[in-house]
Amino acid sequence: MANQDSSSGKAPADRRTFLKIGAGVIAGAAVATVVEVPYYSSVLGGKNNDSSSTVSSLQSQLSQTSSQLQSAQGQVSSLTEQLGSSQQALTSANSQLASATSQLSSVSTQLSSTQQALTSANGQVSSLSGQVSTLNTQVSSLNSAVTSANSQVSALETQIDTMTGFLTLSTTEQTMLAAIAETIIPTDSNGPGANEAGVVYFIDRVLSGDYGKNGNVYMQGQFVQSGLSGPVTVEGVTYSGGTPVQRVTAATRYQYQMSIREFFRYGLAALESYANTAYGGDFEKLSAANQMAALQDLWNNKPTSFAGIKPVDFAYELTMLVWSGFLMDPLYGGNRNMVGWQYVGFNGVNTGNFYGEGYTAKQLMVSTTPIPLRPASLAQLQKGGA
Repeated sequence: MANQDSSSGKAPADRRTFLKIGAGVIAGAAVATVVEVPYYSSVLGGKNNDSSSTVSSLQSQLSQTSSQLQSAQGQVSSLTEQLGSSQQALTSANSQLASATSQLSSVSTQLSSTQQALTSANGQVSSLSGQVSTLNTQVSSLNSAVTSANSQVSALETQIDTMTGFLTLSTTEQTMLAAIAETIIPTDSNGPGANEAGVVYFIDRVLSGDYGKNGNVYMQGQFVQSGLSGPVTVEGVTYSGGTPVQRVTAATRYQYQMSIREFFRYGLAALESYANTAYGGDFEKLSAANQMAALQDLWNNKPTSFAGIKPVDFAYELTMLVWSGFLMDPLYGGNRNMVGWQYVGFNGVNTGNFYGEGYTAKQLMVSTTPIPLRPASLAQLQKGGA
């Protein structure tokens, strides 16, 4: 079936011409038939009776032709309507096709944009993968460096342990003094304690040297312990004034006939015996709370029998040596890695530029805010730098 003209809704010119020609042919046939009837009537005028049947036959044919013409016109009209309906359906289909084409074009554009974004994302992923690979290589290198450093530290620690044995403390005294030092300066959230500073090694060296042998300490008697009252006779001279002041710290008024090394030996043994009697176990095996309580008992002179030593005198000496081992220069065996100085913020012999900080002594003195400096030891100074 031919399409309608999409702009006017009418049948194309060639089909209209065809319809017109067909209608003319049918009409011409009808007119010719009508004209023939009088002609035959005039020709056959006298033969009415004979030709009546012929006329009737012609009239019947004319009637049939007219009916056929009307039927053909109806069919033409129906075909015209069907053609119009088909043209509308075709127009609608064309509109839908145009819409579908537009949507397809939009989808194609979006697909192209998505493909471009995907390509860009793939490029970024590839770049990130390269970066991750590089970082993994760096991490592997750093892990190797850390492993190497740990090996060096382990070797140094082994060397230190080999070089820093004990000179005078027994195995029992070592363990007990380490527990006492940790009780006085514990390792906690504030920082390292006495054990990290190697305090027990400091005490061992102090007691094995001049201090433990009462070097530069007057040891000829008379020995007057603190707390005595009434007259005191020294080398035949009687003194009646006052009560002796208690101050054993640093042996400035040490009033015992035994050496300080013996003072510690007897004092540690007496404390161990007191810990078992009062708290049910060796000092180093007690809970932290009971260890602290036992030391407080010394400060309060609570033990009634303590190897001829006043418990508070031993408490003074213990505390003084523990803090000295935590805060003195590492040269003397304690304050390892200068953890004690770092804890209290002391810079040792670093006066502002030991590690290249660039400060002068004047700048440090006039600064309105404290300037923290990394500590340096006497041994580092002797070696000429960090």
